[in-house]
Amino acid sequence: MCFSVIVVLLLFHTSSMLAGIHFPKADLVVARDGSGDFTTLQAAINAAPDSSRQRFVILVKNGMYITEKLIVPATKMNLTLIGEDRKKTIISYHMYDCKSPESGNKCPADAWALWKNNKDLIRTSATLTIMADGFHAENLTIANTAGPVGQGLALTLRADRASFVNCDILGYQDTIYMWNDGKRTYFAGCLVLGRTDYIYGGGIGFFENCEIRSFGGGWVTAPSTPDSQSYGFVFHRCNFTYALHSPRSGDDGDSVALGRPWHKYPKVAILNSDLCEHIHPRGWPTIWNMDYAATSDKLHLYEYRNTGKGADMSQRAHWAGLRTLTDQEAAEYTLEKVLHGWNPEKE
Repeated sequence: MCFSVIVVLLLFHTSSMLAGIHFPKADLVVARDGSGDFTTLQAAINAAPDSSRQRFVILVKNGMYITEKLIVPATKMNLTLIGEDRKKTIISYHMYDCKSPESGNKCPADAWALWKNNKDLIRTSATLTIMADGFHAENLTIANTAGPVGQGLALTLRADRASFVNCDILGYQDTIYMWNDGKRTYFAGCLVLGRTDYIYGGGIGFFENCEIRSFGGGWVTAPSTPDSQSYGFVFHRCNFTYALHSPRSGDDGDSVALGRPWHKYPKVAILNSDLCEHIHPRGWPTIWNMDYAATSDKLHLYEYRNTGKGADMSQRAHWAGLRTLTDQEAAEYTLEKVLHGWNPEKE
């Protein structure tokens, strides 16, 4: 009973009850049919005021926004994108990393040629790159449709205090990159889909009431948390589900690892969540390229009061930093503590 179709029904019910973040009516409207202020997203983003202390809201009407590789520049602070309908407001692109020096190791080459002059935009293959603090997205889909061909990011997050509520964030490899150490991101009521290292980086990510949906054969996380950072990726009241019909042959039926350590001192905590039967019994079955991963207690790979067949820890890897939290330790994983005083639910 852990396949994604069942959990989605529960997710929609619970996400409707989330506290969420509420903003005033839209300052600009984007509509592909010409009924708004702009027909393209980047034009609307560029029209937002620079260094704004007030929230600036862009309403994105239903449609397939699939022709732009997008960036929110660092000057566009406190910007919000709100979709008209989560399943019908779709922002996607198809770039991926490849071995092609002539096109900056990005493919397809014709897509790279369109964006190559913006170095911040082209640093990764992401459909959407966030450089500005205080970004918020709600009620829409953000996807990378490249498939099983290499790194194909939906999101590159380089800013602080980014939040995503009631969003679908879809990819295959490296779906969400929390690039910068210490930068904070909040996800509530979201669906995150991927297969290979699809939540990764050194940032701080708090996932609340989200569905974490995996194709078989891969790893949910690839954390690279600094030693000085108390928290990495925290999953609270989430559902770890399994996706059939992978775009890659051989994925279906394979187990899913909770993660593999990328570098530094990875920190992942999963609390009060449901883990489906396809979770690999060892949880973290490989040290990957980190010789000290199994022996260092500076890695914090914690679980607490989870349910489902995948939550059985009796066969977990015998790593020094992999264990169950005590009640007292679990109490330190509140939203405000993980996000160092920032509570997006109160904004």
